[in-house]
Amino acid sequence: MNRLSLFIVVCLVAFPVAGLCAEVQDMPMGQGAEGTVSMLPEETGSAVDELFGLEGGYLHPYLSLEGSFTDNLYNVDSGKTSNYLTRVSPGMWFTLPRKKIIPVTITPHNTSPGGLQQEIDDYEGTDRYQLYALAGADLFFYSEDSALNTEDVTLEGLGRYNTPGGLSLQLLDRYNLGHDDFGFSGATEEDQREYESNLLMATTDWDITEKVRVKIDYSNFILMYDDSINEYLERQDDVVDAYGFYKYSVKTSLFLQYRYTAVNYDSATEKDNTQNSYYAGVRWDTTEKLALLFKAGMQQKEYDTETPDFDDSDNFIVDLQALYRATEKTEMKLNLYRLNEESDTTLAAEKIVFGARFGYRQEFTEKITGKADLSYEKADYEELVDSDRDDDTYRFRPSAEYLFKDWLMGELAYEYELRDSSESLFDYDTNTIFFSLNFAL
Repeated sequence: MNRLSLFIVVCLVAFPVAGLCAEVQDMPMGQGAEGTVSMLPEETGSAVDELFGLEGGYLHPYLSLEGSFTDNLYNVDSGKTSNYLTRVSPGMWFTLPRKKIIPVTITPHNTSPGGLQQEIDDYEGTDRYQLYALAGADLFFYSEDSALNTEDVTLEGLGRYNTPGGLSLQLLDRYNLGHDDFGFSGATEEDQREYESNLLMATTDWDITEKVRVKIDYSNFILMYDDSINEYLERQDDVVDAYGFYKYSVKTSLFLQYRYTAVNYDSATEKDNTQNSYYAGVRWDTTEKLALLFKAGMQQKEYDTETPDFDDSDNFIVDLQALYRATEKTEMKLNLYRLNEESDTTLAAEKIVFGARFGYRQEFTEKITGKADLSYEKADYEELVDSDRDDDTYRFRPSAEYLFKDWLMGELAYEYELRDSSESLFDYDTNTIFFSLNFAL
């Protein structure tokens, strides 16, 4: 008798209204969060089940059902509109050899040069090869206006081959059909600001000796918008990263990194630029309790045609990603970042962004888990008009998960988002309540 297990996990969106937006989250169904026990079955069943991947974790279909109520659909300061949003998210992911968690987490960010706000974690699998693919959709249904109903699509995959001599080759790709957040100068009732993006990354990673390792990444990021009114945002980024690692100990690596970025706009060619970034950093996995990536350096940006409005600059940059597991039931995460990003408005040439995110997870019982997420982002815009714009955005989201059975989970969450801008047109505060149920094999 084969064992076919369904479980429900929560796939709540970090943003209160639109789901996939400028930063696309990556937590598909069937994946336990890093550091937590996956609920996928460990036992194997019949030969037929194993052949078709239905038992043992090769193939993972999923379906997420979410309802959310917000008091400020369009993220405006006055004239707020409430809305009930229904989201239906079917999909499927596949791994070979089989995995109970997805081997890589990709979070594209449209305004970041190269399409990533923070570095992707290295794949640490020891298998000779790894294949992974995911296809998913999000269907959005708005009570306020059915004309807003839309669908997003995510396709991603990874292929990696590890040779006995320490050389690894990897190819990664992520395609998104999505839409930006609502807000003044962002998506509106008349313009959903729907986009297509694709991030392709090829990696060569070589352990030359027990102490020395080198890695080279090439990535290509393409961003296209559906409506011609947004074509000033369309661009293509080409990025080359070169790393040199020194393994100070089994748990600690020191590294130097150089990044070359070429940003080319389709129509807003006055914003074309090249960037040279220099980092020094450390990867530190001290124990099973603590993992740390920290790097800091300088980002030099040069416009192809320098003008008073588009001026070259040097900026301090940082990327910190820390995970601390105090106990088997308690986990904390901290992310910090600072970098020069492309502008998301016609009124600015670029923006300097500093962000901090803190997440806390506590398993109270076998059935009940609590979470709390805090984030802060400051965006300092380089305006093309005679004014200054600084945005401070705060988010707070507590949530509770309940495991009804080993195949059924639900989550209730609340999110508060506040933007305080030097330009009052961009101010808003939004309250949203979520409830979701999710099914997966």
